[in-house]
Amino acid sequence: MKQVLKHLLVAALLAGALASSPLLNAADPTPKAPDKAGGRTKEAPAQSQSKRDWYPFGGIVSSVDKQANTISLKKKEGERVLKLDAKTTLEISGKPVTIGSVKVGSYAHGKLHKDSAGNEVITDAKFDKEPPSKAKETLDKEPPKTAAPKSK
Repeated sequence: MKQVLKHLLVAALLAGALASSPLLNAADPTPKAPDKAGGRTKEAPAQSQSKRDWYPFGGIVSSVDKQANTISLKKKEGERVLKLDAKTTLEISGKPVTIGSVKVGSYAHGKLHKDSAGNEVITDAKFDKEPPSKAKETLDKEPPKTAAPKSK
């Protein structure tokens, strides 16, 4: 008699689990698109995160053109011309400056965006005397290793 009750209990639990699974799927808020390969449904791709409208830049200033309102950065081959607009902010040592204060050979870094014509336009830029050293960057990324305490 105990065996029969055990089997009935297990069967009832399985039936309950199977009966509730469509309810769980119905509560799933993600839309499903039909799969072409067999009529099955598959997860619709989640809405991709909106791309940011700016991206970082950095490099050595190779020329400054006050008339055209541009700053050029050295590249391995050629130059990268960055435009300035009315919203551009420039800083040297934390103080706001104009394009006339930017010196050739200084290290420029900051944010830029593309305008409707596809030109790169500086949003914010900071200028330093020299680029950050590679050795300092690697030290900042890797904490110094300390010896484990010796047990007595």
